[in-house]
Amino acid sequence: MEQKIPALALKIRNSSGGHIFYLTKETKHYINNIVVFILDGLQNNEHVLVVENNRLTPLVRKRLQAVLTAEELAKVYFFDSYKLYWHKGNFHPSTIVEYFRESFDVSELPCQHFRTWGHIEWDTRDGLEEELLSYEEQVDDLITAQNLIAVCAYDAIRVEQPLQDKLALYHDYLMEDEEIVFLEETRDSQRCLVNETTGK
Repeated sequence: MEQKIPALALKIRNSSGGHIFYLTKETKHYINNIVVFILDGLQNNEHVLVVENNRLTPLVRKRLQAVLTAEELAKVYFFDSYKLYWHKGNFHPSTIVEYFRESFDVSELPCQHFRTWGHIEWDTRDGLEEELLSYEEQVDDLITAQNLIAVCAYDAIRVEQPLQDKLALYHDYLMEDEEIVFLEETRDSQRCLVNETTGK
């Protein structure tokens, strides 16, 4: 993935942004991939916004501190995933966007180019399917409008296959721990069929 992630990011930079659906199974691979994603962003003069839990953030920071200067590390911004997604006691797309805007003003960045990585780790059997799909749809629209590179990472064991299929409709690429697949060629036609069926 050390070559695949930078190659994908280069392809996305030459397009209108890219929304990546990451299904991870192994923590070791997950940490390696987020570090590669961050380092590639910094090498391309991009700031990196990372939404991660308090268990994995120290592991990522430790890997970065071993290879980055303090100045480089200052271009990586970490958000507590629990605070971002549940700061008002619910997982609701509008409150997530509101909290992000309250906490961080992207317009103040010295460099206006940035990429994002968000770890969404809530068990989708907890009745959050509609909220997750709504969130991903809004993020997808934002990515296109802002020409962003964004990863939405899920623990594969927590996302049942039917929901994986639906989430894929709002992403351009499917990334697994050791592979990346292009989705955009089929997702638009499939999303139209889902919308006609569900009315959404």
